[in-house]
Formats: sequence, C-alpha cells, structure tokens
Amino acid sequence: MIPITVLTLIAFVFVLFLAWQAWSHFARRNDAPRTAHLTPVDLDAFENLIDPDEEQFLKTNLSPAEFRGVQRTRIRAARMYVVALSENAGVLVGIGQSARSHPNPEIAATGLEISQRALRLKVWCLLAMFRLGAAWVLPTILSPSSRIANQYLLVTYMAANLPKKATA
Repeated sequence: MIPITVLTLIAFVFVLFLAWQAWSHFARRNDAPRTAHLTPVDLDAFENLIDPDEEQFLKTNLSPAEFRGVQRTRIRAARMYVVALSENAGVLVGIGQSARSHPNPEIAATGLEISQRALRLKVWCLLAMFRLGAAWVLPTILSPSSRIANQYLLVTYMAANLPKKATA
C-alpha cells in the first residue's frame, strides 16, 4: 500500500510540475527575445559540487558531523545551479518553439531538436531536485549526474548557432 501511495504522490507532483511549466511558458510567450533571459551558469563549479570523487575526498578527510554540514552546504549550492539550469532550459524550449515555425526546414528541424532536448533537460533537472532533496535529508546519497551539465552545454550550443543558420 505504501509504494502505491508514494508512486501516486510522485506522479501527482510531476503532473503539477508539468502544468506549472506549461502555464509559465504561455504566460511569458509575448515577452521580449528569450535569449536575453538566460542566466549565466558556471558549469565547472556545478560539476565540482556534484563530483563523486570530491564527495569521497570530503568524506574521508572530515569527521562525519563536519561532512554532513559541508555536504548540506554543497547540496544547497547545487540546488541553486539546478534551478538556474531548469529556468534556462525553459527559455531554450521557447527558442526552439519559435525556430520550429521558420520557413527553412533545416532551421525548423533544429528548433524541434532544441525543444526536445531542452524538455529532457527540464525533466533531468526535476529528477536532480528530488535527488538533492533526498541528499539533504541523508547527505551520503549520491549527487546528481553530470549529464545535466553536458546536456545543457549541447542545447545552448545548438541555440547559439541557430541565428547563424538563419542567415546562411
């Protein structure tokens, strides 16, 4: 009975998240160009925070109480990075959506791919927030995957090269 309740709760939270994302997307649809709203993110610092080797180093060189305190601080910082990545992914979804209506089929296809990758990134950010929340309670749980940073780099690179394709 408990696993069904937990799964139902997770599904409900996920549906609320998707509804909020859809609402915020349509609420901001008529804003100024969305590229101006990308928040700068230091991916090297983020990857350092979620590095399992760094976590292991801290675990072996600090007392358990000190490690939990330091790890919770690292988790708090990592959550701020994940929130920024998620917000930027929403902006990138908008960029991809606007590129999908371009008359050039190559640009439209690239826009579709940007949208799909950015949506996948948003889901990964949501899952990372759940893992970070669990890690806050039990600081010895693994950190989120660095795939988030790699996916973010790929999508932002694609979006940055979109104007070059439009002028070609």
